[in-house]
Amino acid sequence: MPKIDVHTHFLPEPYIETLVRHDINWTGGVDLDPWTPAAHLRFMDDWGIDVGVLSCLAETGVYFGDQREADELARNVNDIGADVVRQYPRRFGVFGAVPLPGVDSALAELDHIYDDLGLDGVYLVSQVDGTYVGDPKWEAVYDALDKRGATVLLHPVEPKQTPDLPWQHWIGEYVFDTTRVFMTLVFHGVLDRYPHINWILSHGGGTVPYLGHRFAAAPRVVQAYRELVRRPIPEYLRSVYYDVAVADSQVQINTLVDAVGTDRMLFGTDWIYADKLFDHTRTGEHDLTRLLGADAARRVGSDNALRILPRLAERLAAAPR
Repeated sequence: MPKIDVHTHFLPEPYIETLVRHDINWTGGVDLDPWTPAAHLRFMDDWGIDVGVLSCLAETGVYFGDQREADELARNVNDIGADVVRQYPRRFGVFGAVPLPGVDSALAELDHIYDDLGLDGVYLVSQVDGTYVGDPKWEAVYDALDKRGATVLLHPVEPKQTPDLPWQHWIGEYVFDTTRVFMTLVFHGVLDRYPHINWILSHGGGTVPYLGHRFAAAPRVVQAYRELVRRPIPEYLRSVYYDVAVADSQVQINTLVDAVGTDRMLFGTDWIYADKLFDHTRTGEHDLTRLLGADAARRVGSDNALRILPRLAERLAAAPR
C-alpha cells in the first residue's frame, strides 16, 4: 500500500512573490525558497513517501487584506497545483486554496477546484482576519462542502491577536488555533449540520485529544453548552480526522490512539516547514510501524487517506506505474 502524506506544502513562485510583496520573508520560522516538484520528490523518496497531498499556505492562506488579490492568488496556485498533479498523477495530490473571507469568491473557487480541476479537496486556514472556521458567516461554504462530501485540511495560521511573547508563535500558538477551530465547529453546530465533510485537524489536532475530557466537562457545568451540543463530546472528537505532522512522538501517538483510534489518524510531515525534523541519522523517528505496529501503520499511512480522497485513489488505481 502507498504511504500518503496528507499534510505537506508547496510554495510556487507566484505565492512567494505575494508574500515578499507583503513584507513576509519568512514563515513559520523557516526561510522561504522556491518550491519545485523535483525537490519535493527527493524528500519523498528519501523517506519512503509515495504520495504528497499539497497545500499552498504560509502565515496565512491567500488573503492578505485584499479580496481581489485573494481571488486571483487562489486561482493561480490552484491551477499550478492541478498542473503538478497532471504531470505526476501517482505522486501528488492537491488541497485547493479557498479565498475566504469572501463567500461568493469562495463558492466560485470551490466550483473551479472540483468541477474544472478535479482536485482532491480543499484546505481552510483556521481563521481569516479573526473569523474562525465554524463561524456562521461562512454557512454557505460549509453547505457547499457538505454537498460535495469534501475533505478539508484545517491548517492553523498566525492568530489575529496574540500575547507579546518572546518566541515564535508556531511553537504554541498555531496548535492552540487548531483547538479553537475545533471548539468553534462543535459549539456552532457545524459538525452536526454538515456530517458529510471530512475535516482533518493538523498537527495531531493541536491540543484537542489531550483536552477532550475538559471539553466534555463544559456541557455538564454550563447550561448554555448543553443546549449547543447534540452528542457526547467524545463523539465529536471521533467525527474528525487528525494528521500526525509534527505530532508523531510516542506520547502524542499514544494520546491520539487512546482518544480517537487509528481509523481517525492520517500520516503527515509538514514538509517543507518541518524539513529540519527529518534527520537521516534518526530515520526510525517517523516510522509508523515502530510507533503503531504493522496493521495500524497501514491504516494511518494509506487506508484512511484513500477512503476520504477518492480522486487520489482513482488515480493510483488507473495511472501506469
